Amino acid sequence: MKKNNGFTLIEIIVALFIFAIVGILAAISLQSMIRAHRELNKSDQQLSQEQIAFTLLRRDISQMINRPIRNEDGAKEPAFIASGVDEIDFTKTGLSNPLDAARQSDMQRVGYTFSGSDLVRLTWDVLDQPPKANPASQVLLSGIKTASWQFIADDGNTSSIWPPAVGSNMKIENPSPLPKVVLLVIHFNNGTVIQGVFPVPARGVHAIS
Repeated sequence: MKKNNGFTLIEIIVALFIFAIVGILAAISLQSMIRAHRELNKSDQQLSQEQIAFTLLRRDISQMINRPIRNEDGAKEPAFIASGVDEIDFTKTGLSNPLDAARQSDMQRVGYTFSGSDLVRLTWDVLDQPPKANPASQVLLSGIKTASWQFIADDGNTSSIWPPAVGSNMKIENPSPLPKVVLLVIHFNNGTVIQGVFPVPARGVHAIS
């Protein structure tokens, strides 16, 4: 009798089972690679946003100048102010606007505020603001859990508000209207923590215009 050299039913089932296992493992591996790629892209995107935000902060703070303003209520506001409620506002120089011939000053009022889970940059068209003046806003960072500002004075002491409150630990008789250094710490929802140290070079410069 001639021997049958074909596969048995059991051998076929075993082979199909092995192919199924290999297919499942390949699919899991592919999903892991796709997930890792997405996370890497997300991480790269966040890193890029952080670099842009801190570059803007560093540039603006390095151009800070002692020029108080009148706010929309007509009250005098310091050149640099931080009320301890997640926002700083200050006057800076270095504004370039060649298309606006009527604008004679290169100074600008800017602010940085934490709104919800976002870091937002604010800019005002004029220094001394008319009633109901609304700043332009630009979201720089998102996904923020907590954030805090600190300001170093001439004597090395720090404060979370500026100008420092009367009776604080600032011991200089005539303190500068601008802090010596601005510190920022941001905690993100994903566990990332970033810190910024921003010196204020032009602390002795007073602008009148």
